[in-house]
Amino acid sequence: MARRTAESAAGEARRARLAAREALSREAGSTYLDSLILSTDSVVRRWPDRWGSPIRVAIMEGGAPTWSPRMAEYVRTSLDRWEGLAVGVQFTVVADTSRADILVRWIDHFEFDRAGQTDLTWDQSGRVRRALISLAIKTNTGLVLPDDALLAVAVHETGHAIGLPHSADSNDVMFPATRTGTLSDRDRRTAAVLYRLAPGPVRDVPDESR
Repeated sequence: MARRTAESAAGEARRARLAAREALSREAGSTYLDSLILSTDSVVRRWPDRWGSPIRVAIMEGGAPTWSPRMAEYVRTSLDRWEGLAVGVQFTVVADTSRADILVRWIDHFEFDRAGQTDLTWDQSGRVRRALISLAIKTNTGLVLPDDALLAVAVHETGHAIGLPHSADSNDVMFPATRTGTLSDRDRRTAAVLYRLAPGPVRDVPDESR
């Protein structure tokens, strides 16, 4: 009985991987998920289905001399834009950082040419568990970023926080040097396809039933 159960589970896992590969191939022209598969060694990485339980986001105050309370609104707007896609990702802003799944902090600047960075923690099954978003207020040369750039970077980094990779198309929010905070059709499609796929590896592995 245990043997049959293991074989059944292994069969389901193989079918899930096959379905993921087929979906990635079918959607290759309208998404940039190929970038994710390359960067994660063929693992679909995203937040697990939470069944109505929103992802908790804490937006820290301060962090840089030029920080302003209005900057929290850029983060809230970015959360609204991704949640508005209705792909199954929902957010709620919390005050207690210890309860947060995603922590957003502001810094004065990075030491290199970058305005934002997202550090993800995920398990071996590709399920994202935590994210830390760091947003700079200035460039590495000391120039204060304008409001539209702060918003664009917040939307971009929130995309990373939900598991999206970089895009090679400059019209997409997820382009590395993004200049827009408006989601493109490819951004929308990529997020939708990502959250239809089961998290986990897409390559076949040695017989799991053994």
